[in-house]
Amino acid sequence: MSDPTHWDNWNRGGGPRYPKEKVVQFLFRRFPDRAARAGRRVLDLGCGSGVHMVFLAQEGFDAHGTDISPVGVANTHARLAEAGLSGAVAVGSVAPIDYPDGHFDALICIGVLECAGPDLLAPALAEVVRVLKPGAPALALFAAHTDFRLRDGNVLGLHGFTDAEVSDAIAPLRDRAEVWMDRHITTYENRRIEQNEHLLTLIKGKP
Repeated sequence: MSDPTHWDNWNRGGGPRYPKEKVVQFLFRRFPDRAARAGRRVLDLGCGSGVHMVFLAQEGFDAHGTDISPVGVANTHARLAEAGLSGAVAVGSVAPIDYPDGHFDALICIGVLECAGPDLLAPALAEVVRVLKPGAPALALFAAHTDFRLRDGNVLGLHGFTDAEVSDAIAPLRDRAEVWMDRHITTYENRRIEQNEHLLTLIKGKP
């Protein structure tokens, strides 16, 4: 469900308070030296209410974020200002991404593609590759079809992706990027509840 009004309502709750562990690992492994992060442009694609934007700015990156929800963008601005941080934030879609080719040193897209729906998966991933610099990495985390959030009426209108859907979407990228397709599974309540997500990592090829 990619209706901005729907996600405005969701973002009025403020969104998550802490960055995902996978995001922290992804960025720190690739940019361990804080001094070397200065000027490294990182895009948070679908930044929501800004939890990862604050993390990026705190850790010395040149933080950029886009989201379909104006409320989410306003919340992100407010969070950054409250923390005394700066970042470039604007309303925008996952496809097209309103940045030029080869603009970013890294990109994260967390909990977004399941909201955009199946028709935008391939175009969004193609846009991710386009806006990365050669050799730059990206991380995407999004719901698989067995994720618990798709049960009980699926009130958020999420689309959980099968392996086949993801494989089809990344197939056209293989000549432009190296792609790893994995799963990230977290269980709760004695494994009764399973948050089951696709974890895509890619590195754009060099000329």
